[in-house]
Amino acid sequence: MKLPHYLRDIRSRPSTIWITSSTTALVNRLIYTLTIASIPDLLQKTMGVSRASNGIVTAAFGIGGLVAGSLIGYVSDRTQNRIGPQLCASVLYVVSGLVLYFAKHFYQIVIFRLILGIASSIADTMLFTTVADVYPANLLGFKMAVIFVFDNIGNMLGPLLGGKAYEHMGVGGIAIIAIALGLFELCMILIFVRNSLDIRRTLASSNVTQVGSLADKPVKPTINSGRSSTDTHSVVESESGFTDVSIISKTEQSHNLACNPNSHTPNPSKKRLDLHILRLLLQLPVAGPTVSIFVATGLQTVIETILPLRLFDKFGYSPATIGIVFLIVGGVLILAMPAVGYVNDTVVSRHGEYMRYYTIATGALCVFLSQIVMSLAGSYVVLVFGYSLFAISTMVVIVPAQSAFGDFINSSESHAMAQCYSLAWIAEGLANIILPPIASGMYATVGFLTMLMSISAVLCTTCALAVLAFPIRQFWLSRHAIEQLLN
Repeated sequence: MKLPHYLRDIRSRPSTIWITSSTTALVNRLIYTLTIASIPDLLQKTMGVSRASNGIVTAAFGIGGLVAGSLIGYVSDRTQNRIGPQLCASVLYVVSGLVLYFAKHFYQIVIFRLILGIASSIADTMLFTTVADVYPANLLGFKMAVIFVFDNIGNMLGPLLGGKAYEHMGVGGIAIIAIALGLFELCMILIFVRNSLDIRRTLASSNVTQVGSLADKPVKPTINSGRSSTDTHSVVESESGFTDVSIISKTEQSHNLACNPNSHTPNPSKKRLDLHILRLLLQLPVAGPTVSIFVATGLQTVIETILPLRLFDKFGYSPATIGIVFLIVGGVLILAMPAVGYVNDTVVSRHGEYMRYYTIATGALCVFLSQIVMSLAGSYVVLVFGYSLFAISTMVVIVPAQSAFGDFINSSESHAMAQCYSLAWIAEGLANIILPPIASGMYATVGFLTMLMSISAVLCTTCALAVLAFPIRQFWLSRHAIEQLLN
């Protein structure tokens, strides 16, 4: 079927990929959080199962996500198809809603969460992958941050919407909303979304000078694949002529290396790296951000698990008052995240992509400082302030970490973008499974302060060391290169 000209034009724009990915993030988080408020009542009162069974429901989501996250990146990269997995996720949302609508037994709730975990993992992996496919390093931070804004809006609205639907219509009301959202996403993808790799290839071959109004500045190339010195290729940069190959003398090369030790000259003979998910983990530019996402998302889950207990045990607050804390922090994040993304892009544009790694390390330090504030807080206001600082700090870690995956794949010219973003979901899934039980056990035995300080100290130190390994290694390699050039 031939599409109208205006629709073909819309489908060919990188901004359409960004908008639809942001919308997918909203839908994904809405469906995930719809049942948060109703699960205890549904399982304990309606189905009469024990509280211990709630953990099985939570684990089912994580298991489904880990399995799908491990496979979908490879399938998408291998087939060079981004649309198929997105459609699959939408259909699975509809299927999960149908399972929930007819659910009468506990095992059906487990199946619902298992399917939901698979769909969520696929959707999350692909929405970040498609944006990284079509945007360069100096725009990725802001784009990723806005996606997280929509994700956070869904996180705030989902429990409220799901709670109201359950109150008036029972579990069938939640199921109907999930089915409707899945169908909406399915229609949106069919009508507006084109394979992001097709857009990438079209832009790269058509000498387009910019993508969007902000793509008029070159970004300093600084990342290499770890085996050969290369310029960073992302769509806009190569289109704009900023990666043209030129012959420079040894003196000029040594001067460039001295001015920017992480920058490298283009290598026109560079072969495309054949990377799979296990080899990606061995690459320092990927391993560091993967560890960072594990740490940041894991600490988020720890706080979401322990903070309600702390507010109840220390201050005696009701569930309604505790809920206000999360709404306040959610609002702060919505306001702060675009600024985090903009600052990250500005730093990258001026100083190069290796600055993402220093930004992540700085974010890890801020996370630790925020944990000190929270652990020592003697009042509700101070605790909310510390939590807000913590939420912003984790975004300072996560936004550049997600962007760093795109930087590395564009630099290596590998067909492994989706597998790289699969690592992010796998890291988050493992963190959500491993860290909350540890934190809960420590909270019960050693208390809030010792638990929070010890866990955050270990994780934040690990995060900083992991991300700084790459720029430190690059610095010493560049020093060695300077000596060779001068000799």
